[in-house]
Amino acid sequence: MKIILVRHGQTEGNKVHKFIGGRTDEPVSREGLEALRGRTYPQPDHVFSSPMLRCIQTAETIFGGCRPELAEGFRECDFGILEGKTHEELLGDPAYDAFIGTEGADTFPGGESIPAFNARCLETLRETVETSRQRGYRSIACCVHGGVIMAVLSQVIEGSSYYGWNVKNGEGYILEIDETKWKEGQLDGTVTCGIDHRIYT
Repeated sequence: MKIILVRHGQTEGNKVHKFIGGRTDEPVSREGLEALRGRTYPQPDHVFSSPMLRCIQTAETIFGGCRPELAEGFRECDFGILEGKTHEELLGDPAYDAFIGTEGADTFPGGESIPAFNARCLETLRETVETSRQRGYRSIACCVHGGVIMAVLSQVIEGSSYYGWNVKNGEGYILEIDETKWKEGQLDGTVTCGIDHRIYT
C-alpha cells in the first residue's frame, strides 16, 4: 500500500513562524492555496485528513474537490503556552527555556506530551491502514500536519530522527508498506520519494 503523506498548505501563522498546533484552527492563506493549486499530486484511492480546517482545505484543493474522511488522531500536537507565538516571543519564558533545554523531548509546557503525541499519531495511522486494507484500497493520502508526519516516519523508518522528516507546507513523502505485516504489528515501511516542488509541479 502507498501512503501519500502531505503537510497542509501555508497559513498566516506558518508564514511568520508561529507555533500553530491543535488549539488554533486557522485556514490556509490565499497565498497557500495558490501554491497548492500550482502543484500536481499523486491521486489516491481514498483521502484521510486531520479534522483541522487547514488540512481539510488542503485535501479538497489537491485531490479534486474530494470530501476527506476525518481522523481525529491526526490532529496537530497541543503546543500549550507556545501556541500562537514565535520562538523570539517566547525566549526568556522560564518554562519555554526549560523545554528548549530538553531539545524538545519532553512535554510542551501546558500542552501535550511528545511521547504521547507520537504514540497517538502512529496508532491513528495504523487504524487508517487497517480500515483501508479491509476496504481494498491500494493507495491512500493523509493530509496532516508537519508534526504528524515527523512523528509517524521517525517511528516507522528505522534509524531515523524526528526532526529529520521536517517538511514545508504542501510537501510530504510517499510511504510504502506491507499492510498485512502492519496488521500483524510489524510497523515498518519505505519512503520511496519526497513530494516537493522539484518533483510535482
